[in-house]
Amino acid sequence: MTPFFRAACLVLVMLAVLPAEAQLPRPPMGGPGDVPVNPPTSRGMNDFIGAWRLTWQDPTNPDCPCRGSLFIDIDANADGTSLAGRWKMKDGDAVLAGTMSYQAKVWYGRFSQPDDGLGFPAKGSFHLESRDPDTLTGSYQRDGTAIGFSRNATRE
Repeated sequence: MTPFFRAACLVLVMLAVLPAEAQLPRPPMGGPGDVPVNPPTSRGMNDFIGAWRLTWQDPTNPDCPCRGSLFIDIDANADGTSLAGRWKMKDGDAVLAGTMSYQAKVWYGRFSQPDDGLGFPAKGSFHLESRDPDTLTGSYQRDGTAIGFSRNATRE
């Protein structure tokens, strides 16, 4: 048997084995340490639910009060892992809607604010993280911008 013939046989055997290996089942999905990924628990979501004193940065608006009351509750239109929030503004309520993270420590999603009277309603994304049952920290970023601004809240 020539070395070329041996190499050709080896290649054919490898090609016959590879498709069978590609059909092996993948390992089960899970979080770190193969912890099953379950929806957030209501215990973690309770760190967010309620009334908050919200403050935020807004260097683009020098007249911004940059503070207000944020009210967070379970989103009745979702699957049980989402929250809905609102805060009163002079031109109507701003709304936040989003999903809880795996460990129920971060709430992230989208926000929208009504027109400020100048023709500029604001929309964008946000995230808020529970530091303890009475403190939230995070940021928001308006659509079309590259810079995010900080946002903090304490329980009312």
